[in-house]
Amino acid sequence: MKNKTANPLPLVIIGIAAVIVLAVALRSLIVYMKGKDFVEDKTGRSSNINVMLTRPDDWHIIQSGKISLSKEDFSWIDGSTATIPITAELARQFCNASDDEVESFVDHNTTHYAYEYLLYDQARYTVHGSLSKYKDKDLIFVTEPSEDEIKIAQHEGKTMDVTPVALDGFVFITHKDNPVDSLTVEQIQDIYSGKITNWKEVGGNDAEIIPYQRERNSGSQTAMEQLVMKDVRLMEPKEAYFEVVGMGELIEKIAEYENKDNSIGYTYYYYLNNLYKSDDIKVLKVDGIAPDNAHLADRSYPFTTAYYAVMAEGQEGKPKELRDYLLTDEGQQIIELAGYCPLNGE
Repeated sequence: MKNKTANPLPLVIIGIAAVIVLAVALRSLIVYMKGKDFVEDKTGRSSNINVMLTRPDDWHIIQSGKISLSKEDFSWIDGSTATIPITAELARQFCNASDDEVESFVDHNTTHYAYEYLLYDQARYTVHGSLSKYKDKDLIFVTEPSEDEIKIAQHEGKTMDVTPVALDGFVFITHKDNPVDSLTVEQIQDIYSGKITNWKEVGGNDAEIIPYQRERNSGSQTAMEQLVMKDVRLMEPKEAYFEVVGMGELIEKIAEYENKDNSIGYTYYYYLNNLYKSDDIKVLKVDGIAPDNAHLADRSYPFTTAYYAVMAEGQEGKPKELRDYLLTDEGQQIIELAGYCPLNGE
């Protein structure tokens, strides 16, 4: 009697099914991680920050009860990643919040999201296929609005009240080993318009310049277009990796050893000091002027800019009270304790 040969078909089917299940599981994991990365990047808690929000050594109570803020009030405050320390200091001053507590209820959704949450009244876009309702925000601490954000306000029939509350310097950074210490305004414009492509043209090494840019509608990209380039055409990034999402990622790209002294990018001076420190980064002077408090206060640093408290025109109640308070001497002392240059520069 002949032995029956086992039918391999069931094993093949089982094998194919196992591969399909594994592929589906792997795809689900990738989608989940991408969604997780999206949320972390959007809130500015991962790649945008590499230091904890801790109070300075000289921390002390400044607020004297002229206004009051509860933890619940922070739900209507939003802003740029670069202004998180302002809101964190308000939480310490008015809620007696510990550094750990500050992390739990101070939430900035980055510049463009903050503007959208302030301006839109209803859901306008989808995230990962599901409708995402806009949060109600009444006061945001941000950089100046971009053209797109101004158009959103116009479309929604709203006027923005945009008031400076702190000074900052929009700075250009390179690797610490780059021998170039200063660039002129015109040289920066020429680099980012594509006229200058080699560091030797500005007194550096014979090496191609890698000019990093940020994504559209980020606070720093808006400043680059409006404050720096003005009427000069900003070139498109030559390659995909020349455009980065998040200021933290941009700083990391420039600090990487593989880029060495070839790269250049931009950020905000107090973001670099307060939220994303790197020993491998050098801040370039512009026209020989450093972006310190004195040069920001007298506006001699060419790219002196500001952080703004933005709300809808006609906004009343606590958001307006807080905005007005930050313009007082007491409020400006809080701005300074948070690590920024006050409007009077003192």
